[in-house]
Amino acid sequence: MLNSVITAANLQPVKILVMEDKTNLARLAKAANIYHAPLAFIVCADQNTAWKRPFDGKQTTDIDASIVTDHMMLQAEQLGLGSVWICYFRHDVVRKEFNIPDNLEVVNILAVGYADERKAPEKIRKSMEQFAFFERL
Repeated sequence: MLNSVITAANLQPVKILVMEDKTNLARLAKAANIYHAPLAFIVCADQNTAWKRPFDGKQTTDIDASIVTDHMMLQAEQLGLGSVWICYFRHDVVRKEFNIPDNLEVVNILAVGYADERKAPEKIRKSMEQFAFFERL
């Protein structure tokens, strides 16, 4: 599925660090709650290669990394795995522990494993009318 992911202008600036070694997972846990997952991905995007919108300079690092992360979550679900998108983490710790260069923006962490359904939070969803508007806000 990741082979079909499209990024802005197809520049593919995303870099993914795969963590499955227990030592590296423990190092990652210094920066974020990874929920004891046996597998985690540090999703980064290269600021030197990501597309920039010419009108206002908006760089697509976060968007491109989010597209890739979303596809990874869908693939995990298809494989019967649970995943947690983690954006609440200490960037400085991740950078230091894994020697992330300055040109890479650490966008998120994705923890993957077998979900414990007993601990799943209640799913509260907004109705379609609360976030989709037709023709006007």
